[in-house]
Amino acid sequence: MRAVVIALGALLVAAASAEAGGYVPTPIGVGPLFRPRAAPARVLRGRAIGALRCRATSARFGVHVELFARGRVLILPAGIGVARPFARDGAFVRPRGCTYSLRTLDPTGVVEVDRSAAHTLGDLFRVWGQPLSPTRLAGFRTSARHPVRAYVAGLRWQGALRAVPLRRHAAIALELGRYIRPHRLFLFRPGL
Repeated sequence: MRAVVIALGALLVAAASAEAGGYVPTPIGVGPLFRPRAAPARVLRGRAIGALRCRATSARFGVHVELFARGRVLILPAGIGVARPFARDGAFVRPRGCTYSLRTLDPTGVVEVDRSAAHTLGDLFRVWGQPLSPTRLAGFRTSARHPVRAYVAGLRWQGALRAVPLRRHAAIALELGRYIRPHRLFLFRPGL
């Protein structure tokens, strides 16, 4: 019986290792295109962005968004959806005023989404002030023959990029260029 338990344990460890081992670290891109600014002037001033308003903080959940262009990581910066005043603490942003219902406080790809709102990737890119279309991903362009691709929980999204829903604990990847195996899940900090 002990040999069976050890064999099953070894099989589970091997399966987990194979799953984890399938992901190859992707380097972060170099240059300003790979590190875009977090917010346009309109957001920094707390102005309305369509139906999106800058308000006091409310209960939020997390969504993880990974961006890849030309085989490199494109940073989703800290400070998306954060109006002035705010404080910087290393790579982190600490709001001191209002924020939008979509925001990033660190450069990990975690987007905090207001629990009372239904949002999409289009809303995130609108607040960020960056383009998102089949041929645009932030500052990068591609051809219609090689469009930007979206993946949700590791599966290819078949609809419009801007329509990808930002649901609690979703793992979303956008890719322009070569295929990079997307993650199926992300481990969020407690309370998010």
